Amino acid sequence: MKSIIATFCVLAITFSLVALEQENKSGAGTFVSFRDGTLTIRGKSELHIFKQIGDNYKTYQNNDNGPGSRLVDTVDALSRCTQGTVFQVNVEDRVIIFGLDHRVIGTLESFADGKLNLLAADVPTGFVKKPAGNITLTIDPNTPVLESVDGSDLKFVGIAGDVLKKAKKGVLITARSEYDPAIVEVIEIGDPKRRIERYIGQTRGTVRGTFVSFKAGILRIRGKSVTPLAANEYERVIAARVPDHIPIVESIDGGEYQPTTADALANLKEGTVVTIRKVEEVLIEIRIGVPKKK
Repeated sequence: MKSIIATFCVLAITFSLVALEQENKSGAGTFVSFRDGTLTIRGKSELHIFKQIGDNYKTYQNNDNGPGSRLVDTVDALSRCTQGTVFQVNVEDRVIIFGLDHRVIGTLESFADGKLNLLAADVPTGFVKKPAGNITLTIDPNTPVLESVDGSDLKFVGIAGDVLKKAKKGVLITARSEYDPAIVEVIEIGDPKRRIERYIGQTRGTVRGTFVSFKAGILRIRGKSVTPLAANEYERVIAARVPDHIPIVESIDGGEYQPTTADALANLKEGTVVTIRKVEEVLIEIRIGVPKKK
């Protein structure tokens, strides 16, 4: 009986290790390391390990200032990457694409039944379209939408289910996600002249932590990104200016979130859980407390 249990334990441990590592299978995630031809990226629930990476792969670096990607030397580019850079590796096609985040940029063809249809945008000289042609993306109707009007700064204008139905055909659309290319996290409409970009190492998107202070419109919490894949994020004090028009909601004793005012922040006890909801660097909501799961 003991030998059977021991054998089962060994099998369970072996299975767990396999589940935590995927070798030479297509995947996406954040950069961990590149050594001696082996690329390691961190996916949603496992490490992806790609061996014998070199000139046998075509590698493209995203244009962080607009549409398109640029063909780069594989070994040189991967040797200079920093932790947190996002990657897509297609083993079958021998293609690697990396950048600050996953993005698809194109002009709007249509939006219906949660399907966003785009035509890949023209790219600058020296870049190629990745992806190219007609593109269809599945969009959650609650995905936040930011808009730039005539080159102005991006501003939150609503959710995809409402905004995209009214958007004009041909307008420039950018669909972005931080870690998983299959899940679009934010939609941008238009082409802002000034962009506050996501840089590796900064706190990305929504952050949650414990209340430190709220003075002169500045909210400070001690916390980090709520995205577990942000391996390079470290806990620190995060400050955010809270304009008067930003919604503030509060969960009291684990109840549902209810609208409240800035006075609630001013009277908050140190250590209370606070969530700062953002897309890009655009603040969209402050949440006090956490409702109990039903």
